[in-house]
Amino acid sequence: MEDCDIERIPATSEESKSITSISQENVHRICSGQVILSLAVAVKELVENSIDAGATSVEIKLLDHGLDYIEVSDNGSGVEEHNLDGMTAKYHTSKLREFVDLQSVATFGFRGEALSSLCALAKMSITTRHKNSDVAVRIEMDHEGKIISRHPCARTVGTTVTLSNIFEKLPVRRRAFVKNVKKEFNSMCQILQAYCLVCTGVRIKCTNQSPKGNKTVVVQSHGSLDVLSNISAIFGTRQSNDILEIKSPLSDSRGDMKTVDVLMGELQDDLGDANSLDEDDVKQILGSKLEGYISSCSHGCGRSSKDRQYFYVNFRPCDPKNISKVVNEYYHRYNAHQFPFVYLNIITNRESVDVNLTPDKRVLNLNNEKVLLALIKKALIATFDSIPSTYKVQNTTITSILTKQEAVAESELGQSQSENLEASSQRFYEVLSQWKSTGDTEGAKPLTKLVKRNCPDEIESRKLKMQKIQEYLNREQSQQVLNETTSCKSESEDEGTKEQDIKYSPKSLTEQHDTLEISTFESLTSHVPTKESEKITAAKDASPCEFEGDTNCQKTVELDESDSEQDFPKFTCNELKTSISEIETMLQDEIKIKRDKQQKSKLQRLRFKSEINPNQNKTAEAELQKEINKSHFVHMEILGQFNLGFIITKLDADLFIVDQHATDEKYNFEILQQTTTLQHQPLTIPQTLELTAVNEMVLIDHLPVFEKNGFKLEINDKAPPTRKIRLLGKPFSKNWEFGKEDIDELIFMLQDAPEDSMCRPSRIRAMFASRACRKSVMIGQALKKSTMEMLVKHMGEIEQPWNCPHGRPTMRHLINYAMLSNDDIDDCSVEQSD
Repeated sequence: MEDCDIERIPATSEESKSITSISQENVHRICSGQVILSLAVAVKELVENSIDAGATSVEIKLLDHGLDYIEVSDNGSGVEEHNLDGMTAKYHTSKLREFVDLQSVATFGFRGEALSSLCALAKMSITTRHKNSDVAVRIEMDHEGKIISRHPCARTVGTTVTLSNIFEKLPVRRRAFVKNVKKEFNSMCQILQAYCLVCTGVRIKCTNQSPKGNKTVVVQSHGSLDVLSNISAIFGTRQSNDILEIKSPLSDSRGDMKTVDVLMGELQDDLGDANSLDEDDVKQILGSKLEGYISSCSHGCGRSSKDRQYFYVNFRPCDPKNISKVVNEYYHRYNAHQFPFVYLNIITNRESVDVNLTPDKRVLNLNNEKVLLALIKKALIATFDSIPSTYKVQNTTITSILTKQEAVAESELGQSQSENLEASSQRFYEVLSQWKSTGDTEGAKPLTKLVKRNCPDEIESRKLKMQKIQEYLNREQSQQVLNETTSCKSESEDEGTKEQDIKYSPKSLTEQHDTLEISTFESLTSHVPTKESEKITAAKDASPCEFEGDTNCQKTVELDESDSEQDFPKFTCNELKTSISEIETMLQDEIKIKRDKQQKSKLQRLRFKSEINPNQNKTAEAELQKEINKSHFVHMEILGQFNLGFIITKLDADLFIVDQHATDEKYNFEILQQTTTLQHQPLTIPQTLELTAVNEMVLIDHLPVFEKNGFKLEINDKAPPTRKIRLLGKPFSKNWEFGKEDIDELIFMLQDAPEDSMCRPSRIRAMFASRACRKSVMIGQALKKSTMEMLVKHMGEIEQPWNCPHGRPTMRHLINYAMLSNDDIDDCSVEQSD
């Protein structure tokens, strides 16, 4: 180690600045780390080599999820002995000769990097036998891809590649792999499932052996010749029953291929005028083909996540983001609450696809991608077009089984309904006429014969009613006229009294003044009182006052206040010796202190830039999460309650508004999440869960999480894969029911969740949110100061206190009041300078 430290050149020395070539060994290690990124990529490269070699059976064996041992064996054509030296050399391949061959490559691999990179990252040994050889050969490689040992052995035709201690040459990646080995293992299984679906006629089997010796089948396909059988083998018959075949948009309803003109017109309507098509684009699309299956849009046929979506271009698994987005978007038009199972293979001209973009070759570049997207949209619309208009009923063909007698009865029923309608309208007009005549709409239905009868008592009662109504109207009219005359008299009397008040009130004298002089002097800097003098003089030529009956009217009014004696406060005076320079220095220091305080408050205010606006919720939450930690809630001062719904708190110079209901709801929700164990209801007949082998492993590893969520499960290690787990009891809580869909969602959440984390399905979270809402403090409830302090302190006891379970914000920043005071000081200083 000391020699290494002596030979190491500092990065800042002059010698290190000279440009030199990197050693071949270091280049090999650096490049290999970019090619093999994870366990999934390592296994993918080996499986692709086996499929490219024409294998019909590929078996993957892992020891402790791949930490100790990885083996991939096949029954392909094998490798000839004279090609063994170049098999693990860098950029040596049998699939390309020139760059032009890349445009028509049909194999999964083509760069000749995989085996060489694996040699640099793990210990590799290869056993292979060519179909023309009598015996197999076993070779061991060093980290540079060179053969260090070779000896014959017995094996059938094919190749076996063994890796041990993967990533041992990259310590950081090795530690990350050990820490997240189960997550890496699940990602590898996801990629293997993609190859199991698309590779028809190839049997792929993956097993994992635990350190204790227990061997588990993870993924297995049976080598079927159609994709639907592979889907049934990997995901079970239930999944294959809930999917639909994607209809081709290139053929019409009769099954004939559409012409170029027809297809161009349809695609142009979908693309709009912004994207123009030509015949070459359409001809290229006509040579394409869409093969695939998608979940039915009926509720319950989809999934709670995107864990079963597989996309291919020319049978190559890939991750096309735009295509995936379009498929999910159009599926959500028919089923907004679930995600589809998707198997979509786009078969197009190989020259229009660029596969050489990333080391794992899962990101592709497609020519005319917009046209392909439009084609996929039309295919999905054609597939789902008839499903929303169908309904499941017992008698689906009820109109076809009606007999002639039933049809006649139905027509008679329609006539009777129309007669009833006419009778109801006639009843309405009769009630209306009754109201016009008698003012009463209640009582029995008036008969036409009774109306036409000429009864004297009835005529007399009507005359009496009309007479009373006329008397009432006359009385109301006379009362209205009387009120009008009374109001006129009262108004005239009020005006007379006002005139008398004006005539005989000496306080209401109106004098015309020419001058009104008021001189006032006030000192703003001292408390010494000043003398005030006011002088009011009447105009010399003022017109005399003429009021009837008033002889004491004065024509002039003079008011002159002399310097009268006033009681002023007494102050003691002391002599203070100073100089102009000292005063100037003190003023400058004071101004500097004020400016520093103002700048500090502004910086503090800048910590919270977001306004209380729904469009800025994410920004405001990020600011609070950055600036406020758990200890700050304890030190917040309660200022009071606002509008019986919000708590105003102060932390230093910042004011915050806290939603009392949302805050309490979030705290109660988190407590329910952490502490509640749901009770289960035993099933009369246990239900076998048809899970994939990967999902079975996830469930077994996190069995306590399922039990806390109320699922009672039974594990049978001796049962075959996909049938090892039986459901004995379901969680229940009043009106809430849970089932298989919640188990699938919980498995998907646990695949990416940290260790020892408590996960809850979305429906259980919704139940907890509803309970927390009902038991929390409500808006409109007056709170004591102690209660408000408790609610604010509870926010510091949970991890994410910024939103309630329903998304309502719990706390927002109002203002920094120190900045307001500094602004006031600045305004005062400006006024004084003026």
